Amino acid sequence: MSSTPPVSTKRSFFSRNSSRSATPQPDQAAQLAKQLDATSLDGDAGAAADDESTPLEGLDDVAAELQGTDTDSESGKFRALLGILKKTISVKDLSSVRISLPATMMEPIGNLEHWTYIDRPDYFAALADEGMDELDKMLAILRWLFTKEVKFVRHPIAKPFNSVLGESFHCYYDTPVLELHPKKKHPLPAIHVDEDPHPEIITCAGRGSNNTTSAAPLKSLPSITSIYNSSATDKKNGASGSAAAAAAAIASTSRNVASSASSTRSNVSGRSTASTVASSSASTSSGGPARDSRRNARVVIINEQTSHHPPISHFVAEARVTATDGPDKDKEPRIVRLRGVDQLSAKFTGANVRVVPGTHNKGLFLELADGEEYRITHPTAAVAGLLRASPYATITDSTTITCLRPARGEEDQGNGKRLRAIVQYIEESWITRPRFLVEGVVYESSPNEAASDPEADVIDGSDKRFTKIKQVPKDRVVGTFEGNWRGEIKWTKKGESTSTTLVDLLPLAVVPKAVAPLDSQAPHETRKVWEPVVNALHRKDYSTASKEKQRIEQEQRDLAEERKKNGEVYRPRFFEPEPEDVAQWDGRPVLSEAGKAALERDFKADYPVYS
Repeated sequence: MSSTPPVSTKRSFFSRNSSRSATPQPDQAAQLAKQLDATSLDGDAGAAADDESTPLEGLDDVAAELQGTDTDSESGKFRALLGILKKTISVKDLSSVRISLPATMMEPIGNLEHWTYIDRPDYFAALADEGMDELDKMLAILRWLFTKEVKFVRHPIAKPFNSVLGESFHCYYDTPVLELHPKKKHPLPAIHVDEDPHPEIITCAGRGSNNTTSAAPLKSLPSITSIYNSSATDKKNGASGSAAAAAAAIASTSRNVASSASSTRSNVSGRSTASTVASSSASTSSGGPARDSRRNARVVIINEQTSHHPPISHFVAEARVTATDGPDKDKEPRIVRLRGVDQLSAKFTGANVRVVPGTHNKGLFLELADGEEYRITHPTAAVAGLLRASPYATITDSTTITCLRPARGEEDQGNGKRLRAIVQYIEESWITRPRFLVEGVVYESSPNEAASDPEADVIDGSDKRFTKIKQVPKDRVVGTFEGNWRGEIKWTKKGESTSTTLVDLLPLAVVPKAVAPLDSQAPHETRKVWEPVVNALHRKDYSTASKEKQRIEQEQRDLAEERKKNGEVYRPRFFEPEPEDVAQWDGRPVLSEAGKAALERDFKADYPVYS
């Protein structure tokens, strides 16, 4: 393996001492960063005196030291974080740690706003396509799975503010539906395509000058929050000014983002090539017909912090796809819905941070327009290299996609068999460059196929399924996929000698959200809650930012103490409460009447685009 350094010449503190650096993997990078903001490392807002969190001996001293630490620099932030982690080696779950980090260590954005699974709503809306067979649907789910958090391909990991109890975030996307090439079946993204990706992004995708990957830290790239419009701008300029400022920020961050035909720079096997991505009105350079632009979608997201200790949020994302003209114009929208719980558990072992789903987190539940329901599991992750001041993320497990319920009126394929997918990320070596490799299989799965495996994926209490590719019998394989999860992943159907592009993440930029202006938001909405902290951070008034953050946290502690005194139990606004016994919880959040009303409101809303 080549030892050529990263393409970028601008290196962060984390990459000075080692070739390994902060290189996020897809699901586990998302879970790592999410854990760092959900583990209460940055606050105990809403915690009562007898809650499940535990203030550790010595952490108060660390907190006091942090207030005077140079956390505006990369080295200062790393020393501060390592100082905290060293105190938690004996802690079983980092979600029990209570300490408030200075605002200077935060990105100016709330946790609920930062964490959605819809960075590419065009790929999500494509799940509503009519006329897809079972294999088409599985491949569409895989495309969305790899693109749902494009932010970790294009931006460094950010540390948002920890959500307070009852905080909620609401947004929507208006998007054309992703189309596939009619013959070659590769995706033809038409919006927010970056024709000139940053060199570090290209290198991590395995398309550098020597066709090798590098542990580029992405530290020379703007953080994801740099493309978000500040609350201050929103307040001063109103909706139109906010949209204009956001558009300018996006343009400066994702160079040459285009919704028209774009040429994507690539380098495959040492040969420079150009792949053309067609717009909704253009035709492909390979001779494919013009894209059908009649189908558009609105995707609405509701995310609410339903518990603070342990940190838990419930979310729903719903896409409604309609035809704007033609014979299908008057048809009812086709609907795709995603539901789930964000709760994670982490432990610092002294060498790395291990991250796993919490007990309330049962995976992602995806409901398609024809009635199918799929469950997508989360992998186990680890962050290594902390003691060398060069942290990087790895994954040690697989993700599975299981059909829990077939389409309406569709009979199972002989003895309950349904297509299932296993996604396996290749574990990185300690002595060579990370390669960001992923491989997987789509196969015919049958109930209890892994009855004797103690580590099997358990469905509905007793149905055990495979978790590793090698467990799948060859005669059940429908097709395989492999590639670089930060670049191109190719699909090969069984019996065919040629492969097709399942997805190429290299040119994909994060799609902007539409969010209500601040003066229209309720006090519990994310941007309203954190407005004074965000404004102070944008002014670089770090003292005021930290004071405002501490004030918000203290207000939440006071509210929690008041509820305890009055014998009150917190009840979420937009979701029905979970059962008291987590063993009875199936992991599927249910919208309350207020949640249903909020969902319908956002399907009718007309807000400015912010990010």
